Amino acid sequence: MSNLLIDADKQIAIKIAARFLEQHHSVTAYHASFQGDYWLVTARVGLFPEQIRKVRIDAKNGKIIDYT
Repeated sequence: MSNLLIDADKQIAIKIAARFLEQHHSVTAYHASFQGDYWLVTARVGLFPEQIRKVRIDAKNGKIIDYT
């Protein structure tokens, strides 16, 4: 997979996670890493206390696998 495709897919994964998390949380930052079959998007939510939410997104179809 080329770096250009990985960067594009990373941005798509972040957008999917953002749309999902922002329904219920105030999100301050995102980070995504490719884990082979899926994207792991980590987000900082809330103001005080700040919490971390992780969203796993299937790399092939863009569906959310799960979140914590």
